[in-house]
Amino acid sequence: MLPIHGRWKIKVEDKVVMQFFADSWNEEAVIAYIKEFKVAVTPLINDDWAIISVFEQWELGIPEIEHHVIEHCQWFKQHGCIKDCHVYSRNRLKSMQLEKMVPTTDFGYERCVFDNVNAAIEWLDSQGFTISQPQFLYDIASNASEI
Repeated sequence: MLPIHGRWKIKVEDKVVMQFFADSWNEEAVIAYIKEFKVAVTPLINDDWAIISVFEQWELGIPEIEHHVIEHCQWFKQHGCIKDCHVYSRNRLKSMQLEKMVPTTDFGYERCVFDNVNAAIEWLDSQGFTISQPQFLYDIASNASEI
């Protein structure tokens, strides 16, 4: 087993999972992240909830992560995630890999992509998912090297 390459941070507030991703990812990172994610969202299961993911510092992943991410997306959709938003500046390679792995819209599930955190927060709020303390999202984006 190789060392984990890739960083993330997860915080659950009310019915919103806020998360941040950085660096390039290997298979070991995605496996560890998914385990941590499932523990973090346990209180939300069987209710409606949302995800906001900041990918600004994410640098893609090796092909071996893709099947894990696809299964992970199926899992969170089956366990109550109905709204999902990604935040990152437009990047063709990043967009191609994310679009390949993560569904955009499905019955009972909708995902949108934004180029800034404020727009994503406003969209989630309009969908009934208010983030009362969004500072986490701003802090992780500005202090990415400390995660």
